[in-house]
Amino acid sequence: MTSGRVRFAAIGLTALALTAGTLSGCGSSSSPAASDPNAAATGPLTVWVRGSGDSLKAYQKIFDAFTAKTGIQIKPFMTLTDFETKLSASAAAHKLPDVVLDDAAQLGSFETQGIIQPIKMSDITGSDQIVPTALKSATDSQGQTYAVPFSAQANVLLIRKDWLDKLHLQVPTTWADVANVAKAFTTQDPDGDGKNDTYGIDVPGTTSRGYISWWWSSMLWQAGGDYVKSDGNGKYTATLDSSAAVTAATEFETLACTDKVIEPGALNDDTTATNKAFQTGVAGMYLTGPYAFATMDATSVKGKYIVVAPPAGPANAETLAEGTDAYLMTDSKSNEAKQLLSFMITPQSQIMGMTAVPTATIVRLPINKNVDAAAVHKGDPRWALAEQVYQSEGHYEYDNMPNWTALRQETSNELNAMIANCSDPASAMAGLNGKFESLLHQQGVAG
Repeated sequence: MTSGRVRFAAIGLTALALTAGTLSGCGSSSSPAASDPNAAATGPLTVWVRGSGDSLKAYQKIFDAFTAKTGIQIKPFMTLTDFETKLSASAAAHKLPDVVLDDAAQLGSFETQGIIQPIKMSDITGSDQIVPTALKSATDSQGQTYAVPFSAQANVLLIRKDWLDKLHLQVPTTWADVANVAKAFTTQDPDGDGKNDTYGIDVPGTTSRGYISWWWSSMLWQAGGDYVKSDGNGKYTATLDSSAAVTAATEFETLACTDKVIEPGALNDDTTATNKAFQTGVAGMYLTGPYAFATMDATSVKGKYIVVAPPAGPANAETLAEGTDAYLMTDSKSNEAKQLLSFMITPQSQIMGMTAVPTATIVRLPINKNVDAAAVHKGDPRWALAEQVYQSEGHYEYDNMPNWTALRQETSNELNAMIANCSDPASAMAGLNGKFESLLHQQGVAG
């Protein structure tokens, strides 16, 4: 869904007065919903949010503003730990919440489980203001809308500018440039401490929640490959054995196994660990979402890194796009819930999600086309770049497939094993393609 190639220019940092986030901040700590997802509701709407830390404070500010406007009370529950498992248990117990805020990538899985309702966008006030690309991510393969977007983003590249300067290196704009900079960061002591303790690339390579597939997907698209080919009628053919997919896998394997420029422990790391690796000077380049700006600016790495568009691969410069969606659950109080969904896409709510709690930007890029991210962030050029990359190079995963999460997990398992064993990329992709075909047949969507 790309519309063109982004020009690659380093974006200098604007100082942001942000404070470090905590893992204990949970908003209204006296609320039983903060610890018990099935606690008896004191208000008409029960809302579950996949998140942690100060994010609940940010959501609570939006919920409080909604209650002040409508009089409708909200009882939130938030967790990162086994969120979807808890949701499945709640469904089995016939105690689903009214609204769930979770990754856009869960749409196909939720629809397959039958735990969400289709949504008529005419029932959502202001839905005509939603960015079309974000709205498309909330629509299934048959054109039925099953969620309301709340936040969007696309991955960008964070680079240690002080390391580039010390080694007299230019900002990378191609895969070859990335490899050269990564080698220099790994072998030429960019931090000047006289130790062999730095690496070029930061990778969240754990199989948990499909992280390694999440990271590698940008490489796959940049090589001109894809996971599947759609026939436009809800049927798919696996394409991970294509020459482009093998090129992407080979590039990854070379960086890890031949060049050895990926930080140690990557295959066990999630984004919490990779954030720390970048913050503490273990790795010098990190492909991640713009939500990382606040996290990095709360540490000593603030002012030492720049943000650039992802360097181009052999085919293009596409990068992973994703978002947070609001799902209307099957047994929800739909009238009140639709009022909440309408409120969450208003400029007021979108801006609150970006600024109310600086350590928790729960709205990364606004999905309301009347809200400008850079303006909200006081002209910070990083947000202007993030918005440009999303609009021109953002590429969503197959969120609307019946069980995309299972397919992504298979990809993660294979990629993790390939890197761990330094296996032949072509063989790994051929095996993965066969597993995809089997899953597509199981799901009844094989073309």
